Amino acid sequence: MTWSSYLKTRTRQPAFLWRMAIWIVAAGIALGFIAEWVWQPAATKAAQEVRRDIPSDSLETLAEQGKWGQLWWTVPTVVYRRPAFIGPVLLATMAGGCWSVFLWQSLRLPGWRNPRLACALLAMLLGVLSIWPTYFFDLWQTHAWNLHRSREPIPGIRYFVVGVGLREELAKLLCLMPLMPLLLRMRDELTTLLVSGCVGLGFAFAENITYFAGSGATGVLGRFLTANPAHITLTGLLGLAVYRALRDPHSWGPHAACVFGILVVAHGMYDAFIGVPALKEYSMFGTIIFALVVYQFFRELRDLRPSQGDTISLTANFLCGVALLTAASFVYLSANFGMSIAFDTLAGGVTGLAVMVYLFLREMPETMVRV
Repeated sequence: MTWSSYLKTRTRQPAFLWRMAIWIVAAGIALGFIAEWVWQPAATKAAQEVRRDIPSDSLETLAEQGKWGQLWWTVPTVVYRRPAFIGPVLLATMAGGCWSVFLWQSLRLPGWRNPRLACALLAMLLGVLSIWPTYFFDLWQTHAWNLHRSREPIPGIRYFVVGVGLREELAKLLCLMPLMPLLLRMRDELTTLLVSGCVGLGFAFAENITYFAGSGATGVLGRFLTANPAHITLTGLLGLAVYRALRDPHSWGPHAACVFGILVVAHGMYDAFIGVPALKEYSMFGTIIFALVVYQFFRELRDLRPSQGDTISLTANFLCGVALLTAASFVYLSANFGMSIAFDTLAGGVTGLAVMVYLFLREMPETMVRV
């Protein structure tokens, strides 16, 4: 048996995959013990790992004065400032890297010089760039539309749908459009779906750095299983719909407009069930929205991409990513706060994360979960 055929067989065996995941997590626990023992941070170090809001006083002043042109060119100097801590950047890079490997494997690249790989890498850079217009739209909606976050249900939903959902999906779509002529020339819907998803992944990577720094990296695994795939699937489905509309405006144009509206509402409502206190008791509906969007993305992926031919299964790729992020998060938290807090932090959301893992395993093209 060759090495290729061995991997093709073993990475489709549930027992092998679960053993792989358990050993990776066990290695992370051992490294966490070493990290706590070797690196005993001062108490002030942990206190520093708090959320640092973007120093936006100057931007707020420009927005209040209506100097939108000057504001536009000032935003990147604030948004792309040097991160205060290297740890959150490394964790965000690792989370993005795991999903990048998944997307690149799904592209079925015959070699490293394939133009589709260059297109996917450029898409990720454009996704990082989309933070720029997103932040500008945020300030514009706040000061020009008088749109503010609210704790009440209706104003809260309006803020997340018309505010967060609209500006983020619009910003990602605008940054995807420069690649659309190339995608139209390739005439490949699978490439369009996954390259569009790479734009969403780039956006999630840039967003995660801020979140991880603000939470002391306690939300790494949760965002790996929610925010990253949410942006990948939302932008992937939207990009595919726009591609089809540009190919056949008469048949697909109205469909693309509807898809954009539905995805904006889905994005906003998902965030609203998390961010509006009055809706938190109905948070299960947010999970349902997330599951439906993910299901639609994987349905398109299964239809466009045959499942045979991979040396390493996509399921093995995903489980390895989850295990690596769990281990890395544990090591980072142990080094900064101690193993006790690391255990409590990761164990606190284990039930919700298990549901997300099950969801992805259920929808993988060569899934090992049948129920």
